[in-house]
Amino acid sequence: MNHFAESATRALERAFLTETMVLRMVRMAEMRDPRETGPHVTRVARISKEIYDQWAFNHNIPHDERERYRDLLSVDAKLHDVGKVGISDELLKLPRRFTTEERNRIKQHTYICEFLFDSISSDLDKMAKEIAIRHHEHWDGNGYPGKYDIQSVKNLQTVIDVSKNEKVSGEAIPLSARIVAIADVFDALSSKRYYKEPLPSEDVLEEIRGQSGHQFDPEIVEAFF
Repeated sequence: MNHFAESATRALERAFLTETMVLRMVRMAEMRDPRETGPHVTRVARISKEIYDQWAFNHNIPHDERERYRDLLSVDAKLHDVGKVGISDELLKLPRRFTTEERNRIKQHTYICEFLFDSISSDLDKMAKEIAIRHHEHWDGNGYPGKYDIQSVKNLQTVIDVSKNEKVSGEAIPLSARIVAIADVFDALSSKRYYKEPLPSEDVLEEIRGQSGHQFDPEIVEAFF
């Protein structure tokens, strides 16, 4: 009994320390973009977990596997925008829509995470990297950043037009990133931002349904609804 109690205590301590470190990274990103990042990532994580629960039910995922995956997702979805720590304050806080060059710079927040998660030591790290890099990919291949040469993205002062990269589509996009993609868009459209008002709920749902098979995985859209 003592042995199992000690093992359980160590596991809980590791989980607590891991989540604490993740929340610190989220707060670090929030300090860069205080108007959006903090509340947004919390909502995206919660929505992502709900979507996964339904997707897992639809696919008869075994209970233990489902619980383990949802625990990872509930933490890692919070890190989907952590790459924004590498984007300049001047750009993040522009009080207007971006130009094409500015938008390409903003898109760097995906592949920047190649360097934030350059050492993978756990499944938590692996999923966090998948989500952070791939949550803007589209099911039909029209998202970003696509396939890239790591050497070509090392100089973050050089703006890369990621639209010219070879596309990543369909199930080549990790499941975690496909789920967070819908949660991210749903929250962004539903929420007030400094440059826009929230859309009515029916318009948000219509947009997501209309993007099934295009921006989003149809099975995950089904699970979302």
